[in-house]
Amino acid sequence: MEVGQLHYSLRQLRYFVVTAEVLSFTAAARKLHISQPSISTALADLEASFGVQLFIRHHASGLSLTQAGRDMLGQARNLLKNAEELQSAAREMDSGMSGAIALGCMVSLAPPVMPALISRFIASHAGVSFRTQEAHQDDLLRGLRDGTLDLALTYSLDLTDEIAFTPLVSLPPYVILPKLHRLARARARAVSLTELLDEPYVMLDLPHSREYFAALFDVVGTRPVPAFRSSQPEVVRGMVANGLGYSILNYPLKSFRTVDGADFVIKQFKEDVLATTLGIAQSRELKPRQVVKRFAEFCETQIRELHRNG
Repeated sequence: MEVGQLHYSLRQLRYFVVTAEVLSFTAAARKLHISQPSISTALADLEASFGVQLFIRHHASGLSLTQAGRDMLGQARNLLKNAEELQSAAREMDSGMSGAIALGCMVSLAPPVMPALISRFIASHAGVSFRTQEAHQDDLLRGLRDGTLDLALTYSLDLTDEIAFTPLVSLPPYVILPKLHRLARARARAVSLTELLDEPYVMLDLPHSREYFAALFDVVGTRPVPAFRSSQPEVVRGMVANGLGYSILNYPLKSFRTVDGADFVIKQFKEDVLATTLGIAQSRELKPRQVVKRFAEFCETQIRELHRNG
């Protein structure tokens, strides 16, 4: 065989990635706007070229990936992404930064952080576009590992060795209370964890976040039992503002009014509670493109300056 000769095409890799995402030849054919026999033939040829089986074909229930297919999926995505970047670079050689950035953001951080960063970056980098995903920590880390995300704005929670994390700012947790609550109306600027034990707790129900907030109470020996739960930070704030209990958050807020017009109050803790760190997470296995490096540097500057001035 000729050295360096490839026996597969980018088109076949794209068919493979799309089919692996939907696990159906029919659905993949619809998504790619081609016939089902064409995609089936292309993938059979790809398996023959690689010498491995990528899919298990179930006559009545679609497809499933083999272990080899799962192992190759991330590499195929990376190769397609690099090919896309090469094409963009060739087309816009004179324009500098260009291409699409796949940005993930912790769902509780996304509203106050992500829109402003994207807007400011695009203002000076017109050739850049974004694909965004707001998710909880597990999904963000999974996206970084499989290459569907270039970087993620998140907290230093449950990070693994394959994730590179650039810490930006330390965010101590604080309690939020209904405006007319006795603790909110008290003159003291801080609240003790023990003062909250008999109060109804509205929990931000996100993986890792719920464990982190509950663990703050370990210093007083008793963890709170949630009276209400929500995975949406705005719903949590709304429940608190409408008198259903207190909650704990850690990203600084500029507004203390919810979307339904109710008000809440924030207070610090008297105890020395463990802060979380906001930062940028990236995969160690994926070499970042130049545009991703530039955006990461931009985020570092913007977020640090925002919290230094705020």
